[in-house]
Parts: sequence; C-alpha cells; structure tokens
Amino acid sequence: MTIRVVVADDQALVRGGFRLIIDARDDLEVVGFLGRAGLPGSGTFGLADQQAALRYVRRNIGAFGGDARNVTLAGESAGAYAVCAQLASPAAAGLFHRAIMESGPCTGGPARPFAPYAVGPAVAEAAGAKLADAVGCARRADVLGCLRRVPVARLLAAQGADAQPEYGTPLLPRDPAGAVASGRMARVPVLIGANHDEGTVWAAGIIAAGTSVTPANWPDVVREFVPDPARAAEVVAAYPVHGTDGGPVFGAVVGDANYACPTLRTGSLLAARQPVWRYEFADPDPPRPTPAPPPFPLGATHTTELPYLFDLGGRSRDMTEGQHRLADTMIGYWTRFARSGDPGGGAPRWTRSQVQGLAPDRTGPVRPGAVHHCGLWATMP
Repeated sequence: MTIRVVVADDQALVRGGFRLIIDARDDLEVVGFLGRAGLPGSGTFGLADQQAALRYVRRNIGAFGGDARNVTLAGESAGAYAVCAQLASPAAAGLFHRAIMESGPCTGGPARPFAPYAVGPAVAEAAGAKLADAVGCARRADVLGCLRRVPVARLLAAQGADAQPEYGTPLLPRDPAGAVASGRMARVPVLIGANHDEGTVWAAGIIAAGTSVTPANWPDVVREFVPDPARAAEVVAAYPVHGTDGGPVFGAVVGDANYACPTLRTGSLLAARQPVWRYEFADPDPPRPTPAPPPFPLGATHTTELPYLFDLGGRSRDMTEGQHRLADTMIGYWTRFARSGDPGGGAPRWTRSQVQGLAPDRTGPVRPGAVHHCGLWATMP
C-alpha cells in the first residue's frame, strides 16, 4: 500500500497565509485498516503511512519553503479521527506541532456508528476474516497471498462499512477515546469543531432509501438509531416530530448524538491539558454537498464547511457576499492557527474560553450544548 504525498495547489488557503499545503491521503481504506492475526502492523497500516508522510515532510519541507518545526496536521471526518489517533500514537510524537479536527470527535464508539471510531483486535480481525471470505480467500492456504492478488475494485466492493483503525497495537496502544479521557495525548494546540446540522445528510439518505419518519413511527426509528434504545422515550420527548418535519428532527438526533456533543466533549477533555480552540460551523444555507436535491433542507450538514476553506477540485465556490466574508474569516482563523497555534488576532475575536459560532455575518461566541441536548447524550454509551 502507498500513500500519496503531493504539494496541494489550494489557492484559498495560500491566499490566507498558509506557506505550504501537503495533501497526504490513503487510497485504500480497506487495506489501510485490514486486521489480520499474525500480520505485523495490521489494523494500523493507514496510520503508519500517515506517519511516513509526516517524516517525509520533516525531511524535505525545507526544500519547498516550509518549516519542519511548524507542521499542522489537519483532517475532516475520518481524517479528523486519524488526527485524533495520531495525537494518541506515541510513534507520532514530534512529527507535528498543531492539530485541526473538523467533524471527527475522539470519543466515538460502536454505539454511535455514524462517526468514526477505533476497534480492538478481536473486532478488527473478525472484519478482516469477513473480507477474506467475501473475496474468496478465507479457505486458501496462503490467505495473505490470495488477498494481494485480488483486484482493487473487488476489494473496495467487498469492504462494506467504513474500516476502522485497530487499537491495542504497537502503533496505537490505546483506544483514542480512552487516551483523550486520561490525557494521554500529544500536548499540542488543537482547533476542533463540528457543524450545526451534521446528521441531516445521513437522515436524508436513510429516508431516500425508504425509511419514513412520521409522528406515529418516530419512537421506532429512534430505538433503531440511538446509543441506548431503552431510553428512546426520552429522546422522543427532547426531539418531537410534528407533521412533516421528521427529516430534520431525525438529522438532529443523528448529528447531536454522533458529532455535536462528542465534539464538545472531546474539546473539553483536551482543553484540560492543552490549548484548544472550539468552533461550530452554522451557515443555515451553505452550498449543497450533494448533486441531487435532498428530500429536505440539510442546513450546515457534514462536509459543508469545506468549500469555505478549500478549493475543491478547482470548482468555483457559488456563495453569497456574506458567505464569502465568512470564508475569508475562517481562512484567517485557520491560517493564524497554523502559523502560531492561536487563531485570534483578527476580527471577530475568538477566545479559548468559548465556542466560536461561524455563520455569515453572525460569527461570535455561542453555547451549543443546550441546543444539541448534550446533557441527555452524555448519559448514554
């Protein structure tokens, strides 16, 4: 397996002040986190490749005009969780000096499956065995040799759900959720946040696949998708469905349980031991993340902050003047953080003591915990 390391031509961030952007990404998640007993490094190949990319940066960044002593590791969604895993990995110590995590909390687990999380050896190896069986290798004498001969397209088709990194390994000794709770993380400045409506894109997909959400069946839907089905009545009371608003309410449950509240929890745990800046992206009408019209407005759903920070595939950003101003503000925050470990110094002011809400012409301190019912979700697995 290889990882691509390229100098990214992202003019939005470069104009904001980033000296250099290195794009290092795994091409094959299924191989990057394949668990297999007796295979050294299995379950963490993807993380090991990321560390190899960081060592490459440390050795060579000076030739591109960068500073090996000032490297920011950033990721979104599963990429953000990879940043969390690198914070928890002793092998990554000293390879980066700041961390940005967008929409990927460190406290995930199987009870909240919409967000990324790590798994123990038994689960990782069972998933690896299932993959080997799916591609016809499980009963071969040389299972690994057989897997290496399987075409990439077939491996990807057999992967199924997202692959998770394996903890309890030399590279990732502890579950990142436990590492962040116990303070066993790299002590570097962190910028972390989530989007106000993270879960609506999943709710829209589930509804489009045939699940209806009505006042009558809402309790049954809740029991299927919350961390503690026995407490579905409490969730229904906190998130009532009235008439045709089932989609947005369903999205709020998914987003609050899997992203908003775990991200706030991750930020609080990290802030007890290191500098942390927290945000919530809350543009109610950002550029749509999907080509097809969704069954209901998605709001600030998963990934919608990305066009405000990056040139995505060279596509022009179709934004209002207010959204362009927000993009300029966000790029300023992100670049100042990468430069100095502190996104402040510009307007609107951002302090470590509060969550910074990011919305067109409404950027400033917010208190999102109550809006997302975090007191309820904190008492569930």
